Amino acid sequence: MDLTKLSAAKLWLISAPTSAAQPRRREDPRDLPYLATALYALVPIPSSEVPRMTVDEHWRLYVSPAWLTEATVPDIGRELAHLVWHLLADHATRARDLRVDAQTASHWKNASDATVTSTLSVDRLTPDGCPSAGELGLSPGLSTEENYAILSRLPPSGGGAGGTLSPEDGCGSGADGIARAHELPPDAEAGVDRHDAREIRRTVAIDYTEHAGRRGDSPGDAWRWARQILEPTIAWEPLLAQAVRRAVGWAAGRGDYTYSRPSRRASSVRGIVLPGMRRPVPRVSMIIDTSASVDDGLLGRALGEVDGALAALGIAGGDVTVYSCDAAVHTVQAVRRARDARLGGGGGTDLRVGLAAVEGQRPRADVVVVFTDGETPWPPQPQPACAVIVALLGRRRDHLQPTPAWAVRVECLLD
Repeated sequence: MDLTKLSAAKLWLISAPTSAAQPRRREDPRDLPYLATALYALVPIPSSEVPRMTVDEHWRLYVSPAWLTEATVPDIGRELAHLVWHLLADHATRARDLRVDAQTASHWKNASDATVTSTLSVDRLTPDGCPSAGELGLSPGLSTEENYAILSRLPPSGGGAGGTLSPEDGCGSGADGIARAHELPPDAEAGVDRHDAREIRRTVAIDYTEHAGRRGDSPGDAWRWARQILEPTIAWEPLLAQAVRRAVGWAAGRGDYTYSRPSRRASSVRGIVLPGMRRPVPRVSMIIDTSASVDDGLLGRALGEVDGALAALGIAGGDVTVYSCDAAVHTVQAVRRARDARLGGGGGTDLRVGLAAVEGQRPRADVVVVFTDGETPWPPQPQPACAVIVALLGRRRDHLQPTPAWAVRVECLLD
């Protein structure tokens, strides 16, 4: 198989156009240098069984020699860009997570092609036969999983359905995770392993964000993909519970000597009274921002996570004090669960008054958890001798406010 045209197509994709004609002509190079790492990682393999080109999960590119001979360099480039984006988006793993099988693979193909097309169309790279969201009756901007749910109209499959796919069905296992008969086995020497594929995606994501920033655009699904690669989403619920457990554990570890309890070693020393050790149960205070800007649904979820962490640690209800605060402290209650507290407020926000109230509490709190959207001034100094956790409530697309360096910050975000 002559790879000259394949190499030319890769150069056509990553090279800058030689003319400054606007708008760019269909045959001009596409100026997509961020795709270089992915394009040159492909391992070309001739296959007369595929109609044009397909890919498998190991970045093997199955190319029809007859089609390659007849196709133009721009057409080959469009097919390459289309298949590379399937691999970059890891559509195979995502399809496997949804248990896509031979019976539902056509829906997944259309769903994934629609998101790839949204990226390719900006650079006029959509190959023939690759549908857009509009052509499928889908709303623009949806993820592949959302498109698939709409197109299939089915609950998640149990997997394991019989049937096989031919080389003509779809774009290969690299797009849906379903192996074809013409593909090499996973343990074949040629190909890219999972670790290398992850590094390729990260490199392309870095190059893409730099390129998109210079060009001033963020086409289609690609920007969301790059953000997920470079800024992976971590569930905030376990992070918040972990922060509470760590703070309570730190407070519980602080012991002191007391003569109200005899030492266990007193019997070994005659005539000397030895003090015993006392490890007090940590006292927890919660400041709940009740200003009008706080999301009540998100607040309820965050409170539930903290309640669960405290219950698992055996913190009694009487040791938890809840302060309801906006620009003033409205209620102070000792409750068994924070979610049972009666909240008042709804005005502006100044949590400094809530923190001052906690500081004046006797006996003093060992752990303070603040639930807020961050729209508040903060005191310049930390609370004395206690751990402060700020559960920052917001949405993923919101601009989150800064919090003090002396507090542990946990971002509790909803999509």
